[in-house]
Amino acid sequence: MRAALVTAAAALLLVLVPGRASGGAVATPVGPTAIPRDYCGSDPAPAGWRFSAGYGLLQSTIRFTGVSADFTHHSVLAGVSRRLRHDLTVQLSAGALLSGTWNLPGAPGTLNAGPMAQLSATWMALEGGSGWPFVALGAGLSAFTAGVSGAGNVGIESVTAGDLSLSATVGRSLWGTVAPYVGARVFGGPVHWTLGGQKRSGDDTHHFQVALGLAAALPAGFDLLVEGSPLGQRSISASAGWSF
Repeated sequence: MRAALVTAAAALLLVLVPGRASGGAVATPVGPTAIPRDYCGSDPAPAGWRFSAGYGLLQSTIRFTGVSADFTHHSVLAGVSRRLRHDLTVQLSAGALLSGTWNLPGAPGTLNAGPMAQLSATWMALEGGSGWPFVALGAGLSAFTAGVSGAGNVGIESVTAGDLSLSATVGRSLWGTVAPYVGARVFGGPVHWTLGGQKRSGDDTHHFQVALGLAAALPAGFDLLVEGSPLGQRSISASAGWSF
């Protein structure tokens, strides 16, 4: 009964996800941040630790009062995950926004490098097995700050963004090695920027993401995660990790 209820609740979130919320401009994976070995069907990590490094590409549009900015940015993050109990994992990541674009209509700009950090937690509401998929529910906090050159300004103006997100993922372990999944994320948080000497606050024109991903448990405790989000806020991410 619990399995049926959790699966139905996650499916409902996947259907209703294009709701209304404010949004930030931080690249956050939609899928679970739990240790892949724990849900791919292989032997769980004995000590419950994972170290990882990853890359992300994010594209979307930020809407400010009277103007919108199309942006693309590349980022890298290194993270450490800790399983607190068999169904609950937390992850802390830090890294940098490497480069990107920040374009207003007729006024292109460059997004410069800056620091980025994320804190997330995943609850494996349903761990799968016996014909059932796994269901993961997650929450996260993310933030970055960087400089923008051009885009209607003379010189460099800082942009800061942060968001709080909630996610649901449904997937299934295959052959005890890989786990394809579909996930959805809603998020909210402000973006602050200065244009023409005026401080502005905005949000993402897309307030959700729907993603497809694949997790793979490799020999010697290594793993690989690949994910793409074609709907809502668009993103591609990949990470490799080692758990023990």
